[in-house]
Amino acid sequence: MTTLFKGASAAALAGTGAVGGIYFGTDLFKAEEVKKVSISSLIRDANPEKRLITATTVGDADWKAAYKAYRERNKGNEKDIWSLKGWSKPVGEVTLTEATQEFLSACDSNSKVEVSGKDDPLYQQVLSYCTRNTLVSDLIKERSNGKQQLDTSSSGSGQEAEWKAAWGVYRTQNSSKGTGKDPWGINNWETEKTKDVLPSDYKSKCAERVKKPAHKFDNEDYLNVLAWCTK
Repeated sequence: MTTLFKGASAAALAGTGAVGGIYFGTDLFKAEEVKKVSISSLIRDANPEKRLITATTVGDADWKAAYKAYRERNKGNEKDIWSLKGWSKPVGEVTLTEATQEFLSACDSNSKVEVSGKDDPLYQQVLSYCTRNTLVSDLIKERSNGKQQLDTSSSGSGQEAEWKAAWGVYRTQNSSKGTGKDPWGINNWETEKTKDVLPSDYKSKCAERVKKPAHKFDNEDYLNVLAWCTK
């Protein structure tokens, strides 16, 4: 075999190897395509500060706020981005109003669509128009080692003993604090902290805190509610 032939053969083999390498690499890349997940699952992982709105009534405050945001985004458009049935473009200032059943249904169906990541336009739309802030109450329900939030409604009854126990914990943990120095600013603190009777404003303090935005388990409001408003 001549030197020239040997050189040509080596070049040909090298070229085949290069092409083969590219070919197999492409196959490998295709085999490792990004796995898609539902938007609802991705929100839990990528945006824990948000929760899908689960209320079922169009007059719910969270739905009204979400629908307002959607209408503002589509203001001036003859056709909205989700092609909602009965859509009419807002004229003038967009104000709070009841959502529509079509809007709630669109949020529900779109949240189940699978996407490859949070940059997907539909993911961003669902995040913007179908979610609310994660609250202390959500964290209590999701990870509180069996503890349950006490009923803070004025009509709530049957939990007198549990409320008394919760108040006892608050008193004990803050007994050394003077007037106006307790964490929640209980009225007449100097007097109330000596009593085991639930102060008139204690339930309302709990009710305020459970509605605070929180998505981390070291959040102060979450930890306080867990200690002072649960059974």
